[in-house]
Amino acid sequence: MRTRAAALGVGACLAVAIALTTAPGAGAAKGDKRSGACPKRAGHALPLGDGAIKEARKAALVAAPSLYKELDVDGAQAVSAKVATSAGPRGGEVAYQCGKAVQARTIVVELRFPKELPSASLSEGVVFVSRFESGYEVWEVAH
Repeated sequence: MRTRAAALGVGACLAVAIALTTAPGAGAAKGDKRSGACPKRAGHALPLGDGAIKEARKAALVAAPSLYKELDVDGAQAVSAKVATSAGPRGGEVAYQCGKAVQARTIVVELRFPKELPSASLSEGVVFVSRFESGYEVWEVAH
């Protein structure tokens, strides 16, 4: 009976932890790029400029070590980068979360971490990048 109660308690704690970490903005510190917070709607994310895809790839790779601290990101690769309006379900996630204007100003970058292979889940990452006054920056790590 104690074992069953303990298992139920652990399950309940796990369910709460999952709910809290998957809710937009949950548990995020100010300035945390994993926040799930939109870039203050379209007003702060600037229209994408020439070379946006290249700049977004670069920004994603530069940010990877601080965003994926628990992984070995040496040799990381940006395997795909698309404007969110053309990025399938991940682009749709941006529109749902932040609206169509932010979607048009966001690039979805898919990353690969070869040192984490053969694990499919650990060797891949997805980030949302937009252009701000300071340049191209990751504003969310997609889960």
